[in-house]
Amino acid sequence: MRADVLVTRGRQELASPSALYTYAVPDALAGAIAAGQLVAVPFGDRTVPGIVWALDASDDLGDAAAAASSVAGIRPIGRILLAEPLILSHHRALAEWLADHYAAPLATAARLMLPPGLLAGLRTVVRPAGGPSPDNAAGDAREMESAPLPGDGEIVLAMARERSTLTLNEIERTLGTTRARTATRDLIARGQIVTAVELPPSQAGARRDRIVRLLAAPAALDAWRAATRTRLDTLPPARLKRPSWQRAGKDERQAEWLLRQLAALDALAQPPRGLPGGAAPPAWRFEELRRLTRVTPAALDELAAAGLIVIEEVKVRRDPLAGQPAIARSEPLPLTPAQAAARDAILDAADTPSARPLLLHGITGSGKTEVYLQALAAIIACGRRGLVLVPEIALTPQAVARFAGRFPGRVALLHSGLTPAERLDEWRRIRAGAVDVVVGSRSALFAPLDRLGLIVVDEEHETAYKEEQRAPTYHARDTAVALGRLAGAAVVLGSATPSVESYHYATHGAYTLIELSERAPAHALAAVPAAVPATDHAPDVSARAVPTDHTPGLTGSESPMPPALPAVTLIDLRAELRAGNTSILSEPLRIALQQTLDRGEQAILFLNRRGTATCVVCRECGYVARCRRCDVSMTFHAPERALLCHYCGKREPAPATCPVCRSASIRYFGIGTERVEAAVKRQFPQARVLRWDRDTARTRHVHEQLLRAFSERRADILVGTQMIAKGLDLPAVTLVGVVSADVALFLPDFRASERAFQLLTQVAGRAGRGALAGRVLVQTFNPEHFCVQAAAAHDYHTFYEAEASARGRFGYPPFRRFVKYTFAHADRYTAQIEATVLAERLERLIRVHDLPETDLVGPAPAFMERLRGVYRWQFILRSPDPRPILGTLASADLSRGWSVDVDPASTL
Repeated sequence: MRADVLVTRGRQELASPSALYTYAVPDALAGAIAAGQLVAVPFGDRTVPGIVWALDASDDLGDAAAAASSVAGIRPIGRILLAEPLILSHHRALAEWLADHYAAPLATAARLMLPPGLLAGLRTVVRPAGGPSPDNAAGDAREMESAPLPGDGEIVLAMARERSTLTLNEIERTLGTTRARTATRDLIARGQIVTAVELPPSQAGARRDRIVRLLAAPAALDAWRAATRTRLDTLPPARLKRPSWQRAGKDERQAEWLLRQLAALDALAQPPRGLPGGAAPPAWRFEELRRLTRVTPAALDELAAAGLIVIEEVKVRRDPLAGQPAIARSEPLPLTPAQAAARDAILDAADTPSARPLLLHGITGSGKTEVYLQALAAIIACGRRGLVLVPEIALTPQAVARFAGRFPGRVALLHSGLTPAERLDEWRRIRAGAVDVVVGSRSALFAPLDRLGLIVVDEEHETAYKEEQRAPTYHARDTAVALGRLAGAAVVLGSATPSVESYHYATHGAYTLIELSERAPAHALAAVPAAVPATDHAPDVSARAVPTDHTPGLTGSESPMPPALPAVTLIDLRAELRAGNTSILSEPLRIALQQTLDRGEQAILFLNRRGTATCVVCRECGYVARCRRCDVSMTFHAPERALLCHYCGKREPAPATCPVCRSASIRYFGIGTERVEAAVKRQFPQARVLRWDRDTARTRHVHEQLLRAFSERRADILVGTQMIAKGLDLPAVTLVGVVSADVALFLPDFRASERAFQLLTQVAGRAGRGALAGRVLVQTFNPEHFCVQAAAAHDYHTFYEAEASARGRFGYPPFRRFVKYTFAHADRYTAQIEATVLAERLERLIRVHDLPETDLVGPAPAFMERLRGVYRWQFILRSPDPRPILGTLASADLSRGWSVDVDPASTL
């Protein structure tokens, strides 16, 4: 038997385009080996990990003799590292699709499917020959050479004999990389040591934690305590501090030993603290007990030997929802006819092999989430499982609450805000089949879900679904469509403002279009299940009673009629300036905020820009504070009195005088969320204001705390950036104010208008989701712009027709695909030359392949030529199908500094 093995570590990823190598399967492994397993294989003079990609691949030999000759001379697989396959069959096919579609090495694509941190935990263990070695069977049989060893070889051999587990990394730390590998190769050739690739215990299985609990009966404990106190009476008092322990006399150490044992027994008699699942109380975690009582492991072992306590190991799951409020169970809600039709269409697609993906275009508040929930319930009832993607970590708390409330105990959570240990534990739960639904960001797409029946990509238009930093530069939406086709699962793309590409595919037959054009009644919306408040973790916002008759969607009777879309009013800031109003808040917005506060309702103020001022200028000489590493002005943050670059993170103190002309005429221009927050507090001192942006919410826990504080009515006005514009369901919000609709409206990017329309529509949809009507006020200097007009009218179709027409004229996606080539270098001239040379090479390839509809735009400096200290030049390849060009270049060796972004979310 032969196996194709994918080598997934280090430089082997680039050793061949596919990184697949053929190995023989030893007879001892023939009955246990399976595709998708992690194995150890010889590679050059080392043993490396690999994934069994296929067995007997392309082996069409007809008889046993021919089959035997086909593996003659092929090196055998060393051993199986993990018996359970790591990569499912449909994920292996997905990795091949990713490698082809995004011109990435297969090994790089396959890494996405592996458990978090698994390969990083692999280690090469060195042992003396004659000991157990699964990987070097030939070395065990080789007789040891009698020739004298070089000095480094003696050191390595001595270390291997002295230690039970010696890793190659430890040898390299002792001798250095070159000397260590030379000595190791020499000893292996002599047959004196063998190596093996192993997983540490923490990676090989679920985390195990030691717990301590009482074992003896109360009478036996009392007798031991009495005898111990009698012994203490004969010893000098123990007044030891940690540094003096080694210098103390024997009697003093004995007294301290006994006192710590007594303290440990007293603690164990208390109620359990942080008890791991499955342990019988009273019990403490081993390390927690040690920290509290300063008892040593030897002292605890002595108590265990006396039969007073027992030390056990239990499996521990690191729960990402630990410490959060309990989520109440929710029940299915009555559906409107349109919702029921959408659910039935999803279930029909799940029952139909090779069904087209479905685009669920539902306006904000139309009840898309309840449709997802009921479709998932039907899928799960058939024995299949579901995957739900959300774009932002900020949306995860509400998404988890909705799905966990409907499927209690059967939901796993995966996103970048989790620790590696939490991600690994969730991965194991999913792989073991302990969950029915996985909720997470784009990386959750690669969760090891078998029997996959439904994939939901919520807010499918979001650019957060696009990977831009590392190859493969996949888009989760397109990858979900491919995964659904490979796994036989229905795929639903949901959005109130679908991407132009998705709507184009839906109107041209590639997707099935489902539209929800009316808001659902309050009873048909998927409300967030009630949770036990966790006010000790919430932001410090004072509570205030709210009249019950002004608590939309929370108290009182629910409206039987669907709430209308909020009325949108455009405010021309040019007219405000002519009237002499230079405030951040226009007069209509200020009045609307006051009325909202008087009624006891909530408001959202949206501005997609952080900080206090976006530009610091000297009015005397024109100096502008710019980042020394990026071609961008630094943003002033008033709370820290600092200038911050939002691209590289560089921080500088705010200047009191101009560093060029020494003038005191330093002025701050532009506005950000900090300045909006300060202005609102000045205008409405009685209002409780929260700010939600990347500066105030740096971790997932803070996201959850801010959302909980606002949803529990402990704040009146929420000021924030785009993270508050989408997906959040806040029924008490009746007013949304867009401070400036012009931010990023005229950027030199073909998606600028689309993003502006989506943001305006999404943030407007936060208003009026409860029983009371909502209203939206949009401040802009360009009220006549077509995307602002379309957003104000809640008219996606008009926007799509205008945008699609423009893109068709200029050959933009979806009519042609883009590939962005960017070269980065510390020297500007080098970046320009490299970009020019590769562009000329691509022009020749286009002519050779005779691709008349393929062309290049550029090369030219990037929109921000210098970023994080390096200069960037780029060009865009436009083609109906760029794969012929990508395939040719993939086999070539692009110089270091190149990045290739297939289907970029932005051309900036």
